[in-house]
Amino acid sequence: MRRIVILGLLAVVTASAQKRVFLDLDRTVRLATDSSLAAQKYQSVYDASRYQHLSWLATRKPQFSLESTPMQYERYMTQRYLSMEDVDVYRQQRMLYSQAGITATQTMEPWGGQFYGSTQLGYLRAFGNQNQTQFMALPISVGYKQDLLFYNPLKWARKIEPLKLTVAEKTLAYCIETTSEEAVSKFFTLALAQDLLRMAEEYLTSCDTIYAIAERRFRIASISKAELSILQLEKTNARTTLANARISRQRAAQELATYLGMERDTDIELVIPDVVRNLHVDAAEAIQYARENNPQYLSSQEAVVEARRDAEKARIEKKLSLGIDASIGANQVADNLGGAYRHPLVQDVATITLSVPIMDWGKRKNAWLAARSTLEAAEHAEEESARDTELDVVLTVSDFNERQTIVETAREALAIAEDAYAQTLQRFIKAQADAYSLSVAQSHWQTARQNQIASLQNYWLAYYHLRRLTLYDYQRHEIVRPRIGSK
Repeated sequence: MRRIVILGLLAVVTASAQKRVFLDLDRTVRLATDSSLAAQKYQSVYDASRYQHLSWLATRKPQFSLESTPMQYERYMTQRYLSMEDVDVYRQQRMLYSQAGITATQTMEPWGGQFYGSTQLGYLRAFGNQNQTQFMALPISVGYKQDLLFYNPLKWARKIEPLKLTVAEKTLAYCIETTSEEAVSKFFTLALAQDLLRMAEEYLTSCDTIYAIAERRFRIASISKAELSILQLEKTNARTTLANARISRQRAAQELATYLGMERDTDIELVIPDVVRNLHVDAAEAIQYARENNPQYLSSQEAVVEARRDAEKARIEKKLSLGIDASIGANQVADNLGGAYRHPLVQDVATITLSVPIMDWGKRKNAWLAARSTLEAAEHAEEESARDTELDVVLTVSDFNERQTIVETAREALAIAEDAYAQTLQRFIKAQADAYSLSVAQSHWQTARQNQIASLQNYWLAYYHLRRLTLYDYQRHEIVRPRIGSK
């Protein structure tokens, strides 16, 4: 029985050990960008844009389609004129019809038109006093159609569609960096809670020790009853602080584990990162990276190009519209299938369409003015977006460059506070300092510890915010490119 209990305890310890995870900042960011639900959502949004781009690429290639009516049977009454009797009569008509055809199309981007070709075969069987069978064959027919007023939607699509895919790729990278920034925030929230818990444990231990010393000093009348009561109150408050610190640490750990796609009860221990030594970012260089990579820039450019397309279309269609559709081919009708393909007759069709507004009460003119105003608004929005993004980049660069000095200052302050607390504690033990001085020194030490972690948090948040704005990794000196999955 004893052996079973020992084995059970070992199993529990092993299971607990398996749930414990050590995380540094780099691994936290990798897990967030690979496994978090937010990253998967952003990937799905990008996939939709990528498939739309692939669909557009497919439209530039020859398109083939089969159109068929395998069978159509009709029985109905129709009106007929009998010339011999000079009367109209109703007669029953029965008919079986079948048809199939293959059509091919190819867009012509330089001109904005479309070539097309087709081949068809039809079968007709009429039932009545005299059954009749006919085959209709269209061996080949080719044609071309185009708008003649030089608005070329294919030219605009060739400009806009690749830009859309680029925007989608940069938006994915931007959103992934947003995920990284959120992961950094949760990482340091846990780091602060983790350190608060350690300080609370150390504080309670220190309060126990100090109170024990104070009791001995009180017995020899070295300190007053009021000072002893204050230290007893500090000890009681330390227990409450420790309980609250455990709750905060557990909450922060569960939030980080859930965000990273781990089990909620995973025991996470953090490895606090230091600053990147001698990393100084140039503001002009960062602005250039933002212009090349930030999706807000590219989205504004896409909106301007689309507005120019719409303005050109409205300007061209303001006065009239003119188009042409011409085709030539061969067809034949016969009582049998072979005859339908012998001695084909020429079939040609040419159509010119013209639409001239006589009185539309300013409909087309106002549509053009609206499109022009939309273009002006898009251009202003592009300038405003560029200005706001550049300002954000400049401020973030300035913030980040200052943060390294702040971290060093916080580290120095922590060393001073630790030394001051240690000296005050020794003086208190030797009855050379009162309880108030010890409490103040301990408070300064705890504040300095929190400030040191907070300074690192602000440093890395500024760094990842700058990465998100510019989509550039300043540690590895490369553009941030997300891993694009395929389905």
